[in-house]
Formats: sequence, C-alpha cells, structure tokens
Amino acid sequence: MDREQQILALIRQNPFISQHEMATLIGISRSAVAGYIAALTKKGTIRGRAYVTSEPRTITCIGGANLDSKAVSKQAIRLASSNPVTVTESCGGVARNIAESLAGLACPTALLTVVGDDKAGQWVLDETRKRGVDVSQAVTLQGESTGTYTALLDASGEMFLAFANMDIYDKCTPNLLIDKWSHIASSALVIADTNLPADTLRELIVRCQEENIVLFIDPVSSEKAKKLPQQLHGVSAIFPNLEEAYQLAGIAREANADYKQLAEAIRERGVKHVFITLGGEGVLYVGEDGDKHFPPIPTKVVEVTGAGDAFLAGIAYGITHQHTFMEACSFGLAASHITLQTAQSVASELTEERLAQIHMTLTKGD
Repeated sequence: MDREQQILALIRQNPFISQHEMATLIGISRSAVAGYIAALTKKGTIRGRAYVTSEPRTITCIGGANLDSKAVSKQAIRLASSNPVTVTESCGGVARNIAESLAGLACPTALLTVVGDDKAGQWVLDETRKRGVDVSQAVTLQGESTGTYTALLDASGEMFLAFANMDIYDKCTPNLLIDKWSHIASSALVIADTNLPADTLRELIVRCQEENIVLFIDPVSSEKAKKLPQQLHGVSAIFPNLEEAYQLAGIAREANADYKQLAEAIRERGVKHVFITLGGEGVLYVGEDGDKHFPPIPTKVVEVTGAGDAFLAGIAYGITHQHTFMEACSFGLAASHITLQTAQSVASELTEERLAQIHMTLTKGD
C-alpha cells in the first residue's frame, strides 16, 4: 500500500484524525503528510476535513481538578501549636477553577482531567458539571485517589501554608492527549496547568504549535514550572507570579532583576505574551502588542485564593471576544478584583454582566 492509500485508510477509520497522528502511525513527517493530503485534495479524492462538532468558542481546560480543604485561622498563626480555624471544603484545581470561572462568564467550556474512582472524584465532576462546564472528556481512573489540596490561611486571608496530594496527575500521559486530541484540536483556545507531567506538557506545546492552536499555560508554582520544556514556541501566553517568573526566566531571585527583564527572558524561550502578576503592584504585560504596567484596582481583599485563576479566565474571555492581549488585561484585572472580594475560590459574583461593569469603569477615558 502506497503512502496516499495509507493516509486514505487512516482517514476512513477516523475522519477526525490529525496530521500529527497520521505521521506517527505511518512513520513520516507531519509536513510530508500535509503534502499527501494536499495532493489528494487537488485530485478531489478528499473534499474536506471532518471536524468534531462543538459549540462556538469552546475553551478546553486541561489539568487539575481537586477536592480543596481550606482552613482560615481565627487569630495570628502559632507554629508548633493548636490554632483555631474555620474549615470549608470545595471543588478546586487550577484548570477546573479556570473552567468554572469561564462558564460563569457564559463561555462554552470543557474540562479534561483525571479523578479517582472515589466519592471525592464523583463529587468534583458532578459539581463542576452543575456549574456549566462540560466534563464529558474527564477520565475516572480505577484504584486511584482524587487529587487533594489543603490550605492554611492566616486571619487576613493570605496563604500561610498548603499541602498538595497530586500523584494522580502522573497518569495524565501523552497518550491521554492523543486519545482526546480531536476534542482538543476543535477548541477555540486551550488552557493547561503544570499539574500535567513534563512529557505531556511537551507533547501539548509541540502539537499546539504544529496545528496553530492558541495555548495558555498557568505555571501553578515555581516548582511545577520546572516541568515546562526549555522551548516554549507553542505557548501563546503564560501567567507567572513574580516567584514563578524568576524560575521561568532562569534568573536568581537575588539578582533583583526588573520585571520587564524577567518577561523578556521568558519570551526568549518562545512565549508570545507574558503576564507577570505582581499582587499589590498590579500586572506587567510584555508581548507582541508591546508592554504595559497595569496598576491594581483598589480592592478590599477578603481572600487571595483563586484570584490568579480568575485573572487568567478574564484574559481568556477578552481574547475569545476579539480583544488584543493588551486590551484583555483589563478583563483579567476586573475578574481578579471581583474574586478578591469573596471567600470563594471561584466567585459566584463573577458573571459576564459584572465583569462588563468593572471593565467599563477601568477603560473609561482610554
């Protein structure tokens, strides 16, 4: 069987197969597959590509979905001592939180994650579905425990200490991406967190670059950011805090680099747009649209948990509503501002209407 016949056979078996998958199965380059498909199209043998149907502007979030426990201290925390706290449980995970925030903003959103075959996993998926997120592609793994995240916050709502049990995400192998690729490839935007293993992140970045898919990465933490490959040319935008920015830039914290220097060093790795979140100092954007420091919105902070996830969701909302990356930063700040004023990791007040009101106030006179 010649190459054209091999390609036709694969397409007949799976009309949604990607060029990358065909190249791997046949043992040739993706560009060679593209050439054969172009020839077959010219002959009229192939009349068009089949795509998985999806709602317009679907955003796919890939990564963590946990059971979160949050303990808020009622007084100054004392080490090596019993501390009175208020404890709450909720759904968590960076990718899951972003997905829920986007669903609250009326964006069609899907979540690709793994959970265990336990009560926690079923509860997390059920609750996430109720919030408007498509969880049909989530995978329940037999014999595994759903990821958990336990946070201790001080009396002011600032993070003091956290514990994470995320071993299940080691099961998010590159094969999972391959199995789900037709759904991923049909997305308007893909958002991934670094709970994914290093080889899976590398596979996702390469494939998004090859197929021109917009990809956002949330580094999650400076330690997890180390999983990212050195070459990040498939990453459209990345959202580190200052500690993560130093790690991604490969610059020691003691060097006291200026923020723009950090962003430019990250861009040298191939990222098109860098947003460094600076807490009380706001956000620095450096990218293809230029560079700009955005001051924070004056906010009475109730709790900081979830503010970064909301910021990224706001950016995604702006981008999928035809704004530039620089313009979208105002949506991110507005989403973060709304979330900071609540004790929720995903604020129920974060709606499209409320976001529009805050954004209009921010951009009035621009």
